[in-house]
Amino acid sequence: MEEQVRRLSAHYGWNLSEEEIRRIAAEAAVQDQVLDRLHRVKLAQTRPIMGVFKSRRAADTSKRRQI
Repeated sequence: MEEQVRRLSAHYGWNLSEEEIRRIAAEAAVQDQVLDRLHRVKLAQTRPIMGVFKSRRAADTSKRRQI
């Protein structure tokens, strides 16, 4: 991870110190673990939440028309 941060720093001219590179790489590793957990969640049988919002919106618009 540190090597990737070094390459980005060189490419974009950020001139990061070794301490900053280590800190950024450590934070990226933590975020990678969080994202890995999210990728493991099985959502195949889950209904999208937008279905709930659409039905709610339809009810709200019918109330507006009555006014």
